Amino acid sequence: MKKLFLSCLFLLFFAVAQAVPAKSFYFTTSDSVKLYVRIAGEGKPCLFVHGGPGSWPKIYYALGGDVTEQDMTMIYLDQRGSGRSGGDDKTDYSLNRMVKDFEELREHLGYSKWLVMAHSFGGTQATEYAYQHPASINGVILVASTLHLKSSLESYIVEGARILNKPESEFRKEGASVGETLGKVVSQLNEQDLMYKVMYPKKEMFAQMNAVMDTTLNWHFGSKVWDLHEYEQDFTQKSASVKVPVLVVAGKYDYSVGPQHYRLFKFPKATYKTMATGHCPYQEQPEEFGKYVRKFVARLN
Repeated sequence: MKKLFLSCLFLLFFAVAQAVPAKSFYFTTSDSVKLYVRIAGEGKPCLFVHGGPGSWPKIYYALGGDVTEQDMTMIYLDQRGSGRSGGDDKTDYSLNRMVKDFEELREHLGYSKWLVMAHSFGGTQATEYAYQHPASINGVILVASTLHLKSSLESYIVEGARILNKPESEFRKEGASVGETLGKVVSQLNEQDLMYKVMYPKKEMFAQMNAVMDTTLNWHFGSKVWDLHEYEQDFTQKSASVKVPVLVVAGKYDYSVGPQHYRLFKFPKATYKTMATGHCPYQEQPEEFGKYVRKFVARLN
């Protein structure tokens, strides 16, 4: 009876020890912007850099990305002007300021080094961070990421026109910017309920993602970033100078950044994994995604 009791007690302790609850708090930057931070999981610390631009990290952890919390302590940061964080017309949204936010948060949490995982547009910011602060990072994970915004927008336009079964010339008007052209494509995709095809092979996945969105959140950065041309630079060129190990996970059917976009990357120590998914491999095939991340993290010092 005593042995049975001790066994049950051990199992109870083990279960409690495995269930580490997430914690959240606000971190104030050196220029007085309050940023929302959520920490969950156990293992090597990893900063998550969300995409959008201007979205929020719940898109990742609520749709299957939390599989990585089994192997890492995930630090989910709502970037300034995004999600639950502060940011308004007076806020500095420069790329250097974004990178400084990452570094200040690392110092605040007391990590000498951490991993950085980025999704979609976040790839540009994560690459710049690794370029500026290589001593702070022991690995980078890029998930369906763009490193050259114009290239990815072109993929969106080309595939959107194909889905609509219309010639690209119908959308490309002389003197129009890439953004204006994209806007016309997106408008028609929305009208015909075909937007999901740019991001996902399956429509239900798109519905799941939209269900996680929240229009009451702060979208200020997402509205201002298009006026900041530094985000338009070709970060694939800088990737050649990022010496830390990099895992690149790309979706075979991800036309929002381009299914072949990763071929432009020049990281010297990169591992590439192409999955039969669209823009959110962590949502579409979480077990396989988690396996690739786990294997990569296990190799790091």
